[in-house]
Amino acid sequence: MTLYIGCDPGLTGAISLLKPGNVLLDCQDLPTCDNGTASGSMKRWLDNAKFMALLQSWAERFELATEGVEIFIERPIPMPSLPAQTIASQFDTFGVLRAQLQRRGSVHFVNPRDWKKAFGLGTDKNASRTKCMALYPSAPVSRVKDHNRSEAILIGHYGVRELNG
Repeated sequence: MTLYIGCDPGLTGAISLLKPGNVLLDCQDLPTCDNGTASGSMKRWLDNAKFMALLQSWAERFELATEGVEIFIERPIPMPSLPAQTIASQFDTFGVLRAQLQRRGSVHFVNPRDWKKAFGLGTDKNASRTKCMALYPSAPVSRVKDHNRSEAILIGHYGVRELNG
């Protein structure tokens, strides 16, 4: 059976692992760490070692090596209104995720407007949580700050729908 990874990149992003039939296997915040500088624009970045450990844990627990894995990552859209450090960290995280995840399966890039339109969502982060809880009642998205988890789950669910009709 094919497994699906949904990923909302960024320093406050998340990653989810799903099976068809609205089965949420796991959802985690992306691990970050200090980059070793006391000043500058990017003080934190994706903790590659912890991210690799998470993927290894999934590989062992859910037998990723014996299953097909389809990976859906939201494509970052640069917004001129955001600070340069936010844009830099977003694309840095996206690059690391892309490089590490393509070793695990087939990677698909999803535009935010496409997956959000499929669920009838706009910019309201609470609507993403509400939709996620309707599809996955046990999803760990009860807190307002869990909107990135809900988006990672919905991106994965979007992938399931796209490839299975």
